[in-house]
Amino acid sequence: MKIRSMTLAALAVVGMVAGAIATEALATTSTPDQARMEACFRAHGKLMSKPAVTNIYDCWRAHGYLMGR
Repeated sequence: MKIRSMTLAALAVVGMVAGAIATEALATTSTPDQARMEACFRAHGKLMSKPAVTNIYDCWRAHGYLMGR
């Protein structure tokens, strides 16, 4: 019984650490690049009647080079 509670506590700690790392990673990517990605997604969503990509990152990979022109 004691081993089970220790295991659950360890898993909770690992989960909190993983969540903190993921949150920090997202915070570091929300820079001007994030704004450019969102602008790309909005621009190409308006140009197409049925956009092929529905994810902001897929749109950036496919059309990001066009935003520099």
